[in-house]
Amino acid sequence: MKPHDKDVITALVRRDEVKTMVVLENGQSLEVHNITYNYDDGDDFAYITTNISPEIGNSFDFFYTNEIIRIIDPEDGTVLFERS
Repeated sequence: MKPHDKDVITALVRRDEVKTMVVLENGQSLEVHNITYNYDDGDDFAYITTNISPEIGNSFDFFYTNEIIRIIDPEDGTVLFERS
């Protein structure tokens, strides 16, 4: 994991199987329950695929870590990550 991706990926991995909201820079808010991440050759930022467990029932999404502006716990509104 590249250092600039650590906070984002750690926040999402810690929330495995717990509903989490991810807000992207394009304004999308995504409901995330779990993730997988990786890098393609030459990528500066990791790509994330969400809701990979079939029993979740939510659609999966794909985005890069640098697109995330905020990660929120929807239960109480706590901001778990915010891009500075």
